[in-house]
Amino acid sequence: MTIDAEFSGGGTLSADIRIATDNTAPAIIYSGDEDRFRFIVEEARTGRILTRDLTVQKPQVMRVLSGGCHIECDVDFRDTSNAGIYFKPWAQWLHVEKMVLGDRRIWCSGIVQPSEVDKKTGITHLTAEGFASYPKKMPWLENWNPLATDVFTVVHKIWDHLQSFPNGNLGVTVTPATSGIEMLPGYAFDGNILNLDFFAQFIRAVDKNDCGDYIDKLARDIPFDYIERSAWNSDRTAITKTIELGYPKGGVDQDWLCFIINENVMEAVPHIETQIDWVSDITVDGWFPGTEYSATLTNADPARYRRSIYQDDARINSNERAAAWSKRKLSRRQTPAFWDSIVVDMGHPNAPFGFYDVGDRIMVRGLMPYIGFVNQQHKILAISVDEEKGSCELTLKAEGAFNYDPIYYAAEVKGSTQVTITNTPQIDLGVGVPSIGTG
Repeated sequence: MTIDAEFSGGGTLSADIRIATDNTAPAIIYSGDEDRFRFIVEEARTGRILTRDLTVQKPQVMRVLSGGCHIECDVDFRDTSNAGIYFKPWAQWLHVEKMVLGDRRIWCSGIVQPSEVDKKTGITHLTAEGFASYPKKMPWLENWNPLATDVFTVVHKIWDHLQSFPNGNLGVTVTPATSGIEMLPGYAFDGNILNLDFFAQFIRAVDKNDCGDYIDKLARDIPFDYIERSAWNSDRTAITKTIELGYPKGGVDQDWLCFIINENVMEAVPHIETQIDWVSDITVDGWFPGTEYSATLTNADPARYRRSIYQDDARINSNERAAAWSKRKLSRRQTPAFWDSIVVDMGHPNAPFGFYDVGDRIMVRGLMPYIGFVNQQHKILAISVDEEKGSCELTLKAEGAFNYDPIYYAAEVKGSTQVTITNTPQIDLGVGVPSIGTG
């Protein structure tokens, strides 16, 4: 049923009330303070919703691109909204809900982590991490050696493996199934010895690879983005959790939103060359048993002295991969002027809160010290909301700081080696650029 109330100063308040038939059905859908975040507690293993409006203090919520969200808040054990709830690490979900365009949406979902209890007041400083962080420090305990595989298949494989264990099913869905980008066997040739890597992936249970680390390195090297998504089901009795993959990038271009300094942007931290540690040369080394790979890339500025850095990565197993990663490292250090972060007015019509998300590309305009007027496209890396202060901070990066080029293999082998795989592309490593045909 619906209850309407009229106020003496004018205006009405409507509350839609549903009669609960069990402990998971919603009771009150709307109330008079819809603009604030609501915190929902769900029992991890059963999916039972323990409270739909946990009373919290000092809430801070952050969504992150290609990572798990982070939630912090203070909870008083004496408050009736958490009666009967005994918070334990990995035992409850903490969902954050926000009203957007008249619809309550789940803005982020985290799993309760070890939290501190104030020794004087007994108030719990509750912490929760997003489900995208779940694979971190979890071992990959299976053998899997595909000759060729889609990039997203690897992420699906890891999540299917983790959720196959008893008490390991978080109910997380990974989408889409494929990227259309095939990972193929690699090779390297130093002029004397041809080293072939006969598998696109070589996973051994004995290596106990860190699942989270494996996903992050893959996302960095391919590259692709992944974004946490949470939403109510149709009757609002359960919350779905999805990891959305995007190649070569996730999110959308928010061309119709405006972020203008001194208009809806209240504070802005510029990233200009005065603050950048100048580097002109980057050398990246990798190694594989019996072989070392290396590449050096230079992008000199005639007005500056040469500066060089060196990095290594054991996962780089060809000269081509070393060269590709050198290019990415250098391109990320030599970018246009942009803003590292901005603090925006959450209710301003230029860009209302909830209309943009991590991974989206936005235009930020305004005057920048030493540079002048800048109108630069930025990618949103994180959104942090401090509800007590009423502020929303966006962590940004110039879109030009990202290099989405795939790794390019220049064939230098005399003769050729062919690998034919049923129903997958055929690799022809011959003279000139490798050709991909139908096998």
